[in-house]
Amino acid sequence: MIVIHVDTMGDTTRLKKAYEGLENVTLLYNPTKEEVIGQLELSDDPLVMCLGHGTTSGLFGTNWQDYVVDRSIIHLLQNRQMIGIWCFASSFAERYGLHGYFISMFISNLNEAEGFGFPDNTDEDILDEVNLFCESINTCLKEGVPIEQWTGMLQASCHKEKDFVRYNYEGMRFFG
Repeated sequence: MIVIHVDTMGDTTRLKKAYEGLENVTLLYNPTKEEVIGQLELSDDPLVMCLGHGTTSGLFGTNWQDYVVDRSIIHLLQNRQMIGIWCFASSFAERYGLHGYFISMFISNLNEAEGFGFPDNTDEDILDEVNLFCESINTCLKEGVPIEQWTGMLQASCHKEKDFVRYNYEGMRFFG
């Protein structure tokens, strides 16, 4: 698996739990777009995991202005399975016909919680839920759970009683 992890904040640091301890991982940590393109052209690995902050236009680079994954590299992603863990990754995937598991808007810090109408939470609770989410992704990968089953499994086992958690998990999508 190729992992593209853009780590720019405390919440994105926790995303490493999604791939920690996995075998056969090629990690691109805070890469440039050129490094991402080079690895995708070099490798025929069928699975790509992208983690960080982003928009419907792609995965941000470390400067929050440029993207390391965007429409210009779709041709390098279309014949692979993807795991898209950045805000609005599902909209990006749907627009460009990508395959795999993707999240939508995902509350991962207190600023996002307040901005999206979930003000009655603590940063600690939100970050704990990010940890749980990433640990669940890691378990799915280690146990070989088919990616098309992730959405239902993750939604069934999350803390739905928490408003922001329910919001996060309702936005998950699988595109086959």
